[in-house]
Amino acid sequence: MAGDHKQLPPTVLKAKELSRTLFEMLISKHPQNSAMLEVQYRMNSWLMKFPNEEFYGGRIKADESVRNITLRDLGVKPPEFGEPWDEILRPENVLVFVDTSKCPDRWERRRRGSTSRENPLEAKIVVNIVERLLEIGVREEWVGVITPYEDQVDLLRSKLDVEVNTVDGYQGREKEVVIISFVRSNRKGDLGFLADLRRLNTALTRAKRKLICVGDGETLNSHETYRRFLEFVKREGKFIPFC
Repeated sequence: MAGDHKQLPPTVLKAKELSRTLFEMLISKHPQNSAMLEVQYRMNSWLMKFPNEEFYGGRIKADESVRNITLRDLGVKPPEFGEPWDEILRPENVLVFVDTSKCPDRWERRRRGSTSRENPLEAKIVVNIVERLLEIGVREEWVGVITPYEDQVDLLRSKLDVEVNTVDGYQGREKEVVIISFVRSNRKGDLGFLADLRRLNTALTRAKRKLICVGDGETLNSHETYRRFLEFVKREGKFIPFC
């Protein structure tokens, strides 16, 4: 058997006890019989660093063929839009978090009759990022936009021609550039099912050369793992207040 129990299991709408997979149970009961593949061939080493430390005990190594890959290798030119866009888009800035926590219109919302969420400000920022990426030479097929919520997927698909999907729907996929819209922004610090850290791990490990996260840092900061991620971005990547 082969798999990764630190990534998302099958989606189970009823009988939640089934969300724990056979693979996960076998790893837990018979750890001595498991062997971990410790070399990854997908992403720049800076993109793997936080998930590696947080979820895999620092055991994963980047193969030499991907260790230092960036968009510059694909001929993407430096941006000249002015700040904050240049800092967000610069090819050598492989890990970026765009923080909306100081924006007055940052809040999530629910459509009438829906249990999902959408965030219009984050959608607007993501659209602007994608449009500017295309202007500096990034191809549409290199870009993936992912978000935890179906309503945000619908909102973004109405505005973009690049591939947009849920985090769950993107498991096993990869793109040169991935943009994550976290959506959740509320005064209670409620993360909903973002608190399932397998969803975070899956989201953070889809990008090969550049990962841009868009979210409300104050809301995400209510969870200790997300807090560590934001602190990591401030130390090792680019944390960019948007407003």
